[in-house]
Amino acid sequence: MEFDILLALHLVGLLIGAGGGIDSAIVMAQARRMSSEDARVVRRVGPVMGQVSLMGVLLMPATGVGMLLVKYQGQFGTMPILFRWKMLFVVTLTIATAVIELTYASLKKGNVAAAAHLPRIGPIAGISAMLATVPAAFAFH
Repeated sequence: MEFDILLALHLVGLLIGAGGGIDSAIVMAQARRMSSEDARVVRRVGPVMGQVSLMGVLLMPATGVGMLLVKYQGQFGTMPILFRWKMLFVVTLTIATAVIELTYASLKKGNVAAAAHLPRIGPIAGISAMLATVPAAFAFH
C-alpha cells in the first residue's frame, strides 16, 4: 500500500512537471506573436506554469527515493538497465526545469531577450518527462 501511494504521487509529479513545462513554452511562444500590450498580460502566466512544473519535478525525487526504499530496500545497483535510462531523462528534466526557472528570474530582472529560450526549453522538459516514463514502465512491470 505504501508503494502504491508513493507511485501515485510520483505520477502526479510527472504530470505536473511535464505539463507545466510544455504549457509555459506554449504561452511564451504565443506571446511572441501578440501585440506588446497583450503579450505583457499573457507572459505573466508563463512563470506561474514554470513554478508549477518545478513543484512536480521536486515531488518526483522524493517519491522516487521512497519507492526505491520501500520496494527495493534502496538497492540501486540491482535495478534494471532501463531504470538507469529513466534516470538519465529525469536528470534532463530536472536541468530543463532549473533553466526555465533561471530564465524567468532573468526576465523578472528585465532581460527580455531571455524569453527566446523558453520555446526550446519547455519542450525539452516535456519530452524528457515522456522519455523517462517509457523505460520506467518497462523496467518495473
